[in-house]
Amino acid sequence: MVTATAADGDPDAKQEVRTAAAIKLLKERKDVSLSYVKGLVCPSCALGIRIKVSKLPFVDSTRYKRGVDMDARTQLLTVALLPGLKPNDESLAKAITAAGYDPVERYSLESGQLESHPYTKAKKSK
Repeated sequence: MVTATAADGDPDAKQEVRTAAAIKLLKERKDVSLSYVKGLVCPSCALGIRIKVSKLPFVDSTRYKRGVDMDARTQLLTVALLPGLKPNDESLAKAITAAGYDPVERYSLESGQLESHPYTKAKKSK
């Protein structure tokens, strides 16, 4: 059986699979930030993302696992947000990069349509 996700040996999930998953997640979950993270293909390998991202001041660490949910099949990172707070894209991108991954874009639903907000390239901290 051939699947269209990162788990099939192809390091990147197919865009249409990621898009469908992003729309579903954003409709179901409130107060979250959803990002495509290139290289997120193994749940255990991505623990560094959880460690770095969970320390950010806008993350609600009481939800998911320390405020972070990762899906290696779609390469989507869900971050629980504290009520009334918005994610800081720059600090989120830096945290993902510091964990050794490539933050590509953040998704949002605007008037029922999926919008993509590309991250600027964050420099790796030494």
